[in-house]
Amino acid sequence: MKISVLGATGPSGVQTVLEALERGYSVVALVRNPDKLAVKDDKLQVCKVDIFKEDELAPHIKGSDAVVSCLGGSASLFGWTKCTLYTDSVKSIVGAMRQSGVKRLIAMSAWGSAVTEGEPFIIKWILRPLFIGNLLTNLGEMEDYLNKECQDINFTSVRPPGLTNQPSTGQTVRAENGRQFLENSETQISRRDVAKYLLDIVNDTSVYKACVAIGYDKKK
Repeated sequence: MKISVLGATGPSGVQTVLEALERGYSVVALVRNPDKLAVKDDKLQVCKVDIFKEDELAPHIKGSDAVVSCLGGSASLFGWTKCTLYTDSVKSIVGAMRQSGVKRLIAMSAWGSAVTEGEPFIIKWILRPLFIGNLLTNLGEMEDYLNKECQDINFTSVRPPGLTNQPSTGQTVRAENGRQFLENSETQISRRDVAKYLLDIVNDTSVYKACVAIGYDKKK
């Protein structure tokens, strides 16, 4: 298995790279600054690219079984300004995939990428209005682009709740297609467990062309 990972120097991307290497996969890490990726492995190739230029991306992802995007912004980076990171990058990624003949895309999104009835208190009253509303809006725009313009791509947008840097919990990750959040679920999840799920679904046709909410069942 060969996986190309974008955002490989970020906290979720690093965990995805480590998990893929642990499984014996070949990994191509597509990054802006290779010096930021401390992971070393014979099966790891680190490539410096501009993620917004599809012509640069295409040669590096050619031959991959899947492209996994762990790109992420932060409230401190974007503040209250409009965020276009996710839409700009996914258009470049999809263009590169079309050039190189790669069909499988897995992209990290988040709970609450669109406003829905009954969403958790923390999203409705804290995260959306006070911290990351602009990021959630752009994630929703990314998903709209995938749904409307990318039916030739076997994409999955994975929506986790709040991310932690804790080790894998060993808990089963529950997933539901088409949901913005999971009821009766914990509101946080380990990045490593998200990485495990991202790689588990590479060949899972049931989540092709889908947006999937994931999480742990709430502890009783």
